[in-house]
Amino acid sequence: MIFNETIVAPATAFGRSGIGIIRISGSSVLKIMKKFLNISMKERFAHNVSFLDFQGNIIDHGIALFFPAPKSFTGEDILEFQGHGNPFLLDIIIENIVRMNDVRLARPGEFSERAFLNKKIDLIQAEAISDLINAQSRLSIQASLLSLSGSFSKKICLIIDLLKVFYSQIEAIINFPDEMDAPCDRLDFMPNLTKIIVLLQKLTDTARKSHALQKSIKIVIAGLPNVGKSSLFNYLSDQQISIVTDIPGTTRDLMCKEVWSNGICYELIDTAGLRKSQDVIENIGIQLAEKSICSCDHIFFVLDTLHNQKENNKIILKSIKNLRINQTITFIFNKIDLTEQKPRLETIYQKFQCIYLSVKKKLGLNKLKKVINTILHTNNNVESVFLARRRHVLELEKSLKYLMQGKKDWYRSNNIELLSENIRLSMNCLLGITGHFSNDDLLNKIFSDFCIGK
Repeated sequence: MIFNETIVAPATAFGRSGIGIIRISGSSVLKIMKKFLNISMKERFAHNVSFLDFQGNIIDHGIALFFPAPKSFTGEDILEFQGHGNPFLLDIIIENIVRMNDVRLARPGEFSERAFLNKKIDLIQAEAISDLINAQSRLSIQASLLSLSGSFSKKICLIIDLLKVFYSQIEAIINFPDEMDAPCDRLDFMPNLTKIIVLLQKLTDTARKSHALQKSIKIVIAGLPNVGKSSLFNYLSDQQISIVTDIPGTTRDLMCKEVWSNGICYELIDTAGLRKSQDVIENIGIQLAEKSICSCDHIFFVLDTLHNQKENNKIILKSIKNLRINQTITFIFNKIDLTEQKPRLETIYQKFQCIYLSVKKKLGLNKLKKVINTILHTNNNVESVFLARRRHVLELEKSLKYLMQGKKDWYRSNNIELLSENIRLSMNCLLGITGHFSNDDLLNKIFSDFCIGK
């Protein structure tokens, strides 16, 4: 696709740094090269040059690189200035460049958008660029790189190709029934359809899991008042964020902190103690605590080893009963220093872990950190992981739904037209993921979330 306008933008983040990069893409690159560098450039070769202004005065010294079309990121001629990272200096260079005819500032994500429109990357790979920039863990970086390399796209395209073949066979039967050896109601479409459904189910399950990599795992610290929740929160946060006193109901709001552990980020939340209270403000805090418990991925339920064991057992049973699907819980028995117990790990009801520790005396906290790492890696462990967005998951689910409906309709009525329509709709959902459609509104929304210069 040929664009009339050439675009320019800083490709490095705003702020002072050692290096600042300006990226230019479009048909006016050769004119810009002649005007502001005044040299003949070899492709893919680093030139040590002076950057000139419109009158030929030197603005800065640095490196210039030229990537000719079509073998460039955008598929167009690309020129990069790599100079000193002073934002005012970069602005001066850009101000001079946009004085050229048909040259303007790029919109956010416009370089990636041109790469997509010029078929250098598909939409999944384009989105993976933004995800890679915003990744918050090693695993999400690896996942973004896999998507960028085309891993996710290949899996989608394989299913699309199978659907195309299947769809063309069914359309041939509908349009040329006289050439068939047997009536369509006697043909067995199920082996092919079942094979595609199984592949799509596996891909959808993986996409749901990998979508979780885009957000931090949420761990809520919950329990009765004065069991050591805030002390534990401060220890894991490595900051004195929550107020710790002997007065019940001290914590009345949600205290949140992003914590890193072995390259994975998780959100830790301290909550108000769960109890009946006459205090209006504390009750608001308790309601917020209950909402957070319902919406989190994992619960650290803190119990006091000094409390009656029967009461603690009642609390444990009640909290297990209220767990949502895919939600996990660890029971932490605090203050073992007051009961002369040793730090240890136990399993109750065959699958729920209990940790006996003392936050105050720093006993058993290494065991807790090991449990946290296990939780984080379990939640982030996806084979052949790629980074799926919510949009991808929704389209995969819709595609699967259409195929399941087509299978159901065929069993019910042997209506080949209904089967054909469901396959077509399923295929369109998958094509929408890779970007083979003409929905400009969706494209604008996707690329507007990118950085300027990407």
